[in-house]
Amino acid sequence: MANTDSPRGFTPVKMLDGSPWQGQVRTIGPADAADIFIGDLINLESGLADPAVTTDVAILGVCVGAGKKNQEGLIGSMVNPGNLDTAGYYDDSISTHTDFVIYYVPVKNLIMSVQTAVDLSASVVGDTLDITGVSGNTTTGRSIMEVTTSSNTDVTIVELPQIVGNDLTLINATVYVMVDEANQAYHV
Repeated sequence: MANTDSPRGFTPVKMLDGSPWQGQVRTIGPADAADIFIGDLINLESGLADPAVTTDVAILGVCVGAGKKNQEGLIGSMVNPGNLDTAGYYDDSISTHTDFVIYYVPVKNLIMSVQTAVDLSASVVGDTLDITGVSGNTTTGRSIMEVTTSSNTDVTIVELPQIVGNDLTLINATVYVMVDEANQAYHV
């Protein structure tokens, strides 16, 4: 039976040392002129978050939400009170990037779940893959990033999960990966 084609970006699942993911969430301002969706891998661009749409960049984290600062400039909740339709992602076309923060999970030692964009039936743990997909679903706020065969070595397969309904021999399978180059800049 075919896997469901439902790109959702990257989702934290556990830590490399075997411990459960504890939800360490940081914040950073978004760069100008780019939407950032939940599940997007982000990199650091001039001290701000930018979706990792180009390959071979050091990845800072995975976006888990966006929120607007309050009138005092303090970080608020993961919503835009001026437009609740943004579904938790950062919509650059209607927002001023200096008024928002991106909530992200640092990727160092983080294992993430992601959907494949191609048939990776010959893949094994240790194989490298590239990220693909540069936008997101504006209705759900979720990223459409997936992984594909490697030419730039963005992520490495660390587990081929045995999940009901996940046929690892077909397109749109779920794999667990880690980024190959983690940026170690942390923000409040």
